[in-house]
This record gives sequence, structure tokens and C-alpha cells, in this order.
Amino acid sequence: MSSPDLPRTAPTRRRLVALAAVVLLSGLTAGCFRPMYANSSNEAGTGLSDQLGDVEVVFAPGRVGNEVRNDLIFALTGGAGNPAGAPYRLVLNVTDNTTSAIIDPVSGLPEVELITVDSKWQLFEAGNDKKPVMASNAYGKASIDSGYQRFARARAIRDAQNRASTVVAETIRSQLAVYFSNKTAAASVSPNAASTVVTDPSTPIIGTPTSARPRS
Repeated sequence: MSSPDLPRTAPTRRRLVALAAVVLLSGLTAGCFRPMYANSSNEAGTGLSDQLGDVEVVFAPGRVGNEVRNDLIFALTGGAGNPAGAPYRLVLNVTDNTTSAIIDPVSGLPEVELITVDSKWQLFEAGNDKKPVMASNAYGKASIDSGYQRFARARAIRDAQNRASTVVAETIRSQLAVYFSNKTAAASVSPNAASTVVTDPSTPIIGTPTSARPRS
């Protein structure tokens, strides 16, 4: 009698090497970020924290869209909640997808999958929803081992989406910080210039955030 085949969930050397590479890459890029939601002394001194807290984040449809929105609200306000009647409104358009990063050459099935969350966003002054003062996009990525059972895999994808959403929120916060810093600098040079500044900062290097909004 032949022995039964090993279950597909058994780790292979190729899969372990691939996962080790993903972990190493995440570790290297993690150092690019300061702790998320932590207000630096520079921000406090320039009023940047107050400016970031004056952004109302509009409802975003879908579970992942809502996850990005909640993370962003927490990032901008430090947990104070979404401000009502704020001077600025931020509109999110969030999409997500799952792709196969590594394919088993024998079975043709994915061994490692990559979860990507992408958000296009626009910042409007309150009362003027026709012309944004700022627009950009941000994305986050997270990987999972595809050797899970069906329900465990669904949970793994959800967790990866949450991690990627946190990265997106951190990126948008950084982009807004650049915009408000440039606007403040322009106002100090010419009071009339501040209202015409439109900045499109490049997306920071994507890494693993060092802290996150508490989740149930």
C-alpha cells in the first residue's frame, strides 16, 4: 500500500525561502517610517498636527475602504475621531486585489499571494467639492502563504488587507503633512500664495507600519 500524499499545507523549502525573503524585505523597509500616529515636536511647533486634525474623511464604501478610512481618521486625529464641520474634506476611492506572487512549478498553484490596497484620494476645502486643492494616490502591500485551508485563507487575506490598509493610511497622512507644510511655508512668504499652492508629493517608500489603530 502506498503512503498517502502529504497535504499541500506542508511547508516546502521553496515556500520557506520565499516567505523569508518577504519578511526580510519588510524588515528593511520598516525602518523608513517613524512610529505611526506619533506627533513629532516639529509638528507640534508648527501647528501641523492641528491642520491634519482639521480634515474630515468622507465615508468610503466596502470593507477595505472603510478600513482605510478608519485608519486614516485615527492617523490624522490621534484617536479623537472624525471632525464634523472641518475646513477640509478628504474623499477616498479604494480598490484591492489579490495576485499570485510565487507559483508551485509542479502543481501550478500559488504558494505565496500578494494583497494590494490602492487608494486615490482628493482633498477639498469645505463648501467647494468641484475643485480639489490636492489629489494623489497611495498603496500598500502584504503577502500571505497560500497553503491555508479555505476558511483560514479567507482570514489571512482579511488580515493582509488590514495591514495594507494601515500602510495606505500612513502614506496619505505623510502626503497631507507635506501639503500643509508647503502651504504654511508659502503663506509665510506671501499671504496670497497659500491659497494657490497645489502640491503632489511623491508616494513614500512602502514599508511595514510600526504601530496601528487598535482593532477588535
